[in-house]
Amino acid sequence: MERVIKAKDLERARKRAARREKFRETVSNVGDWIETHRQEILVIVPIAITATISVVKVASRQRALDKQKDLKELYCYDRSLGHYWKLKRELSNREWIEIDTRKKSGERLSDILKDLKVLA
Repeated sequence: MERVIKAKDLERARKRAARREKFRETVSNVGDWIETHRQEILVIVPIAITATISVVKVASRQRALDKQKDLKELYCYDRSLGHYWKLKRELSNREWIEIDTRKKSGERLSDILKDLKVLA
């Protein structure tokens, strides 16, 4: 049993040393490449950084808009409770009109949504 454990430990150590050596070699190669292509890097890096920043800005704006859209479509805010009700699906215009008329007659939003069977 001890021989198997030692053999496994030796194998792991050998693989770890090989990975470490490969990493050092890669870092060295990257350093050499940077030295030989310094002028190209000075031109390309600012452009790449600017492009990356603009892509991140657009993506974050789109994500925020999608979140806001989902909040409007899949949740219904109850002002009396200060609570959002999660809906199964987006409500139709007819359902919104029915909710408005029933709320004006004094019904609670939670009861109306239960009757319409749209609560998740």
